Amino acid sequence: MANLSGLLNEDGRFMQIGTSPSNLTLQIPYPTIGKGIFQTSRMVDAGRNASGAVIGQMIGRSVDKQNMGWNVISCDKWWEINQFLEANGLFFYCRYFNHNLGEWKVRKFYAGDPQVEPRNLDPETQIPRDGVYYNATLNVIDCGEV
Repeated sequence: MANLSGLLNEDGRFMQIGTSPSNLTLQIPYPTIGKGIFQTSRMVDAGRNASGAVIGQMIGRSVDKQNMGWNVISCDKWWEINQFLEANGLFFYCRYFNHNLGEWKVRKFYAGDPQVEPRNLDPETQIPRDGVYYNATLNVIDCGEV
C-alpha cells in the first residue's frame, strides 16, 4: 500500500449519522478543503402584483444540504458509509453544524448519489491495491420536516 496517511483525514467529528436522533453511530470524515460546501434552500411562494412588486412568503422552513468530497478516502470508510445508507433505507438522522446559524442541529436527512473513482485495481478482487478511492463525492439533504 502506498503511503497515503498524509492525505487521509478520517476524523469523524465533521458529521454523525444514525437511525434515530439518539443513535448517531456513523462518523463522517471531514471533506477535502474546498469540497465541503454547505448550502441552504428557502422555498418561496411568490409572484408579482398588478404594480409589478414582488409579493410572497416563505414556505415551511429553510432546508440544509451538505455537499462532501474527498480527494482520497479509504475503501473501508467509503464502504462503511455506503453500507449504512444501503442497509437503513432512504432516511436517516444527521448531526451537523449549520454554518448559516452557527449551531449544531440534528435533523432527518436523505442521501444523494454517491460517486467514486476506483484506481489501481487488483484484477482478481477489483479492490484498489492502495486501499483508497479517489474523487469521492456524496451529499446529504435535509428532509425539511419541522
